[in-house]
Formats: sequence, structure tokens, C-alpha cells
Amino acid sequence: MDGEACTFVAHNILYNIACRSKKQPQKPSNDKNTTLGGHGMSHITLGALILAGGQNRRMGGSPKALLPNGSGALILDGLRAAFAGFDEKLLSTNTPELAAGTGFAPVPDARPGMGPLAGLAAALSACQSDGLVVAACDMPCFDRAAAEFLASFADQGWPAWALRDRAGRLHPLCGVYTKQCLPAIQAALAAGEHRVGRLFQSVGGQAISLEGTSLPDAVVCNVNTPEELKELLQS
Repeated sequence: MDGEACTFVAHNILYNIACRSKKQPQKPSNDKNTTLGGHGMSHITLGALILAGGQNRRMGGSPKALLPNGSGALILDGLRAAFAGFDEKLLSTNTPELAAGTGFAPVPDARPGMGPLAGLAAALSACQSDGLVVAACDMPCFDRAAAEFLASFADQGWPAWALRDRAGRLHPLCGVYTKQCLPAIQAALAAGEHRVGRLFQSVGGQAISLEGTSLPDAVVCNVNTPEELKELLQS
């Protein structure tokens, strides 16, 4: 094995150790009955949603969900593990076979070509839960600790909340959206608006900072190109 290959393997090993050895993140001080499964907290139930409906143009047409996550599995496998404890699990995709054998129910976009906001609208319309913990299929490091941390805010009464990294950037596709958001989402799509960040602001979504938690910023990192994926897996 040459020096460059050894360096790549070493980086991957360090990355895997960092992703797998995180301490349990701190929960909010008023956290009450955080549970997996139905996530019944203050009469709010939360399901899980993986957004995988993109066209993957910048990935050369390869589905992001089927790319390696750096730990010997696919990104989709990692996200499935992150949401393993949820009762209701949905996969937003226009390729139903992607959900085969995953335990996730496929939900096609009601408005193809309108991006993840359309996928979110379809999933909120289809789900039995009061809201959905959402992760996009381009987040290789999103894990169960991040999913549980997001779910732990379900008793706050917010219509939506999402993680903000330590640099202050909001990641609206790493958050929770309740059915309260559905009318606003449908109105936005009807008006041709498909920006999730804009919708998040319009419904009064709350940003949850990773500052002060043990969750690394990597849990919200998304990749759009093969180069970005390689850089993340080597970091």
C-alpha cells in the first residue's frame, strides 16, 4: 500500500472513531419523558423522515443515499440506524425500490421538481404522527444521538425546530416539523417557493445550537459532490 493510500485509510479510521465514540449529548433542562418509538411527549408523537428525493446531478446521477458513509456502510444504512427506535418511519423518494427492505414506507413527492420542501409536504400529509424528525440523505454523520436530541424538544410546543452549528449556520433539513407547518408549506409550494429555510423562518421555527452539547458539527454536514464527500470522510 503506498503512502497516499495509507494516509486515506488512517483518516477514515480517525473519522470513524470520532463518529462512533461521541458522548451522549446534553438534553434540555426541562426534558421530561424522552422516549423512542412513538415519542409520546406532552401529547406530541414524532415519526422519522429521510429525505431522498433529489436528482443527484452533482453526484453524477448516483443516489446519495447509496454512497458510502465512511464506516463500511451506506449513508442510507446509517440513517436507518439513527431512526431505528421510531415507530413510524418514512422515506421521501420518487424511487420506491430504494425503500425495499428498509422498514421505511416510501412517500413520493406530490410536486416533483420542487425539492425537499415538496417531499416534506407529502410526508407530513401521509404520516400518522404529529410531526417528523427529518434528516436529508446527504448527511453521512447524522446518528441516533442527533435524532434523540432533536426529539427531546417535543414538549416545547414549537411548530418546527432545527439544528444550528457552532459557526451559527442553520441546517433546516436537520430538524423537526410538525403538522402545524403543513398549511404554510402547501401555500409556499403553490406560490412557487421551495426554500426550506424561508419556510422555517415563516412558521417561527426555533434554532437549536450545538454549542454546549457533545454532538459534533459533523452530524449536520451535508455533501453535494463526490469531492465534498471525500473531504468529509477524510476530515
